[in-house]
Amino acid sequence: MKTRYDRSPAPSGCALFLVLTFFLIVGITGPAFSGTVFQNPDFQYVVDIPVGWEVLDARESNFVSFTDPGRVAVFQVISFPGEQFVTARDLDSFIRDRFGASGESAGFRYLGDHAVFADYTFATGPGEDGITVRGYMTFINGDDFDFAVMAYAVVEHYEEYHDSLLSVLDSFSPDARNRMQPGPVSTFYAAPVKERLGVVADGQTLALPSGAEMMLPARVASEGLQEAAQVVIEREARVLAQYAPQEGEPSRIGDGPVPYWARAWRRYFRMIYRDSYDRLGEVAENVFHDLSRSGVDRDEMPAHILAWLQEAEYKRTGSLSDLMSPAWCLVDFAGDCDSLGLVYAILLQHLGFDAILMVSMEYAHAVVGVDIPGEGARFPFEGREWLVAELTAPVAIGMIAEEMSDIGGWVGIKLDPTISW
Repeated sequence: MKTRYDRSPAPSGCALFLVLTFFLIVGITGPAFSGTVFQNPDFQYVVDIPVGWEVLDARESNFVSFTDPGRVAVFQVISFPGEQFVTARDLDSFIRDRFGASGESAGFRYLGDHAVFADYTFATGPGEDGITVRGYMTFINGDDFDFAVMAYAVVEHYEEYHDSLLSVLDSFSPDARNRMQPGPVSTFYAAPVKERLGVVADGQTLALPSGAEMMLPARVASEGLQEAAQVVIEREARVLAQYAPQEGEPSRIGDGPVPYWARAWRRYFRMIYRDSYDRLGEVAENVFHDLSRSGVDRDEMPAHILAWLQEAEYKRTGSLSDLMSPAWCLVDFAGDCDSLGLVYAILLQHLGFDAILMVSMEYAHAVVGVDIPGEGARFPFEGREWLVAELTAPVAIGMIAEEMSDIGGWVGIKLDPTISW
């Protein structure tokens, strides 16, 4: 049966070791924290904690810690004045000595600053009473502040929590104003590839909306960076899988608390969006100039970019995530609804248009909502009415499949939660 589309609006429907011994204590309380973004007003960093994790200790803004629901894992951010340590290695040595940690570490550059990534094991206390933990740490030597960012679990649970530890560490951004850059874990893993960018991806082009071709920048076309981005996606898919809807949990967002699975979906796509956003900046600039040269007014660009992306080949990965990275989509000019939706939202945001992702478990589909004038179906989200954009069918902006037009079946996702609108 042929799918029907229409333009009718969709119907409304501290001390360090004090915290390290937390898992020996019963009944620790702290401010509830259910997966939304945490921003430190004094030190300006941002973290995006996995759903269900809670603030464990935030009495001092320079020492903030979180824990998982099972209370066997900890995520900590310790902030220091920028002049306290000369190098990231000095900060690494300071923390390693205080914790009595052992393991491997390596230096890298993070957002232009010297940093160290470490895999450490240590005990939380002396003698037989100590509990052994293992996890990952990143030490960042910035100008205004230095940071020790640590995620670890009781060693018996390390393998079980491995993806979550890397994920929460990767959610750290040292500055809310510079949030849309890959996280420290992603940056560390991609660093060896970046050193070889000058000798990869020669000749890879992308056909722009007018048909003109642009040479894709190496940070998009590099197979190594595509693989690194896909590693992030698959890791986040494994974290997301822990939040599959439970029996009795609503499959829709109603007037009550947002279900865990919906919060987890939101964080999943935020992590991927953040990892990919900056890499697509040069593509967005070329698309803008290409459309301008073709006589397209700026206000008309979202519709033209949508029509262009709708020409992409429908393609899925078959992996757990079943999601191609945005860079991979542009290299192959292919993707499915959510991968192309991420590409579309990223390009629009670079061009100054606010956009959200809309995903549906009920419809097994994803579309984009754009805050622009125009006729058609709109999705109410956070005080705005978002014009719907379908990426995998050749229909005009504002049109949605009739059988998917019930807004109750959709979850809206603000991809950059630090943006105010």
